Amino acid sequence: MNECRTGRPVSDGAEQLLGVIHPVHEYGQVELVDYLGADRTVARAARTSYQGDEGKNEEADRKLIRRLWVDKHTSPFEMVALTFRIRMPIFVMRQHVRHRTASLNEWSFRYSECPDMFYVPARDDVRSQSSTNKQMSGDPLTDDVSDKARTLIDGLNHQAYATYKKLIELGVAREQARVVLPVSAYTQIVWSIDMRNLLHYLRLRLAPDAQKEIRAYAEVMAMIVRQGWPMIWDAYSAAEENA
Repeated sequence: MNECRTGRPVSDGAEQLLGVIHPVHEYGQVELVDYLGADRTVARAARTSYQGDEGKNEEADRKLIRRLWVDKHTSPFEMVALTFRIRMPIFVMRQHVRHRTASLNEWSFRYSECPDMFYVPARDDVRSQSSTNKQMSGDPLTDDVSDKARTLIDGLNHQAYATYKKLIELGVAREQARVVLPVSAYTQIVWSIDMRNLLHYLRLRLAPDAQKEIRAYAEVMAMIVRQGWPMIWDAYSAAEENA
């Protein structure tokens, strides 16, 4: 294959991550499939305000990017965009798409059949309901209770999928047969988001009170930003530490 040459800004770290599949849980995946812009893209966009970019080195870019983020001058961060392929359970997807400042396309179970992939929490990750927060988990349950819970979840997943397949065999349309699928079924999206909104996503989904299942996806995306856009990550993480 001939090497493709481009005049656009390229992130060496992001190039190394393109096409790398990062597993999440048993069936989940996160993959960086495309991107636009590097760290210096943000600095160049910001310097447009005063019509100058010549003679600026990497350290000058680093200082400017940090200052922009601290001072909340965040529009230049929108000049960088990332596109991910993400496979996740539907119940995680429902939280994910609450971040509406992004573009996505999703698997359609009208056009194709749902694969036999369902989320079951790990034995040490079946959690109690928090006694202080109505929407959060509490401490892990005992192994005995966890085993019973996992058996119930796995059994329902298998039963639902068997029913779904029977409906397909009967000739029921895929768009109707899918009504029996639980929210533990996996879906997949291509998700494109600019850097400013991605960092806002990470601030919320990496927080200690975020649901653990979606936090696992956010941790992978944070790693990708850290490696692909180190100056931007440095500015973001420094601000978070001082918040």
